[in-house]
Amino acid sequence: MKRWNVISIFSVIVLAIGLTAMYFMKAENDTIINLNKNVNGKNISINISKGQQYLHKFKVNSLIHIKTPPQVAIWVEDTSGNYIKTLYATEKIVEQKWGASKPGEIVRKEALPYWTHKKGNDTNLDMVSSATPKGNSLIHTTFDSNNDEYVILAEVNMSTDFNEFYPRDAKLGESNYSGGNNGSGQPALIYSAKVNNSDLETNHYELELVGHSSADGSNGELFTDMEGITTAKDIIDKIEITLGD
Repeated sequence: MKRWNVISIFSVIVLAIGLTAMYFMKAENDTIINLNKNVNGKNISINISKGQQYLHKFKVNSLIHIKTPPQVAIWVEDTSGNYIKTLYATEKIVEQKWGASKPGEIVRKEALPYWTHKKGNDTNLDMVSSATPKGNSLIHTTFDSNNDEYVILAEVNMSTDFNEFYPRDAKLGESNYSGGNNGSGQPALIYSAKVNNSDLETNHYELELVGHSSADGSNGELFTDMEGITTAKDIIDKIEITLGD
């Protein structure tokens, strides 16, 4: 009887481990996100392919480590750089859910500073946000534009993504300071593509890496010098845009 109990307990443990593994494997599979279903405009599909550094080991305490995905915002500007509309943003950056922070309190201003400064007072973001996918994602949304040409941009950032150029112990005021112990480490990266609605030859675009944001989030500038950026380039493999009818 005792032997049977031991076998039963062992079987339950094995089953639990198997189910847990299946859960995490499923969580890292492709995620389809449908936004703005009832909004008129041109259909846009955004395909985000994860890179090797998409899930990052985050130290909760000395015993607990978890894997966290990046923060992402994707938006539209005119060809003069004027902000038009956010197409998608991760829920945490929209709602500012940072640990013990109070609702609406911006405590990680270095997370996505380029987008934050661009969008200004645009707070109508709940309809375009969702929890960050654990793997590749396909986002379906719409955009209504009177312009033949416009620019789609993305900003991507990982917390505690420290390296030798952006170390954890960098001090406030130093050029490589990125928010302190739980800050970004390497600054947010910015991707961009110019879209032409009147071009009948193509409806498919891939965003290109064009620079990074302010390391400490103190301004909304774009920096094209990529010195010191290492593993952050591998958070995202590619971001592709497909225009529909």
